[in-house]
Amino acid sequence: MHCSGCETRIKQNIRFVKGVKKIDTSVAQQKVTIVYNGTQSNYNDFVKAFGKIGYEIKRKK
Repeated sequence: MHCSGCETRIKQNIRFVKGVKKIDTSVAQQKVTIVYNGTQSNYNDFVKAFGKIGYEIKRKK
């Protein structure tokens, strides 16, 4: 994610993953934080969703 267009693209697409409650993004930090219901989706659902729009994600440790 390197611009506000990327930020918008992520927010518009990832909100459709089941259970998403909140998406926060920071272009400056190249960081996306997602709050979701773990009974409706899991990490792999987000890996697939980001992959479909051309991004790769890493889980925060």
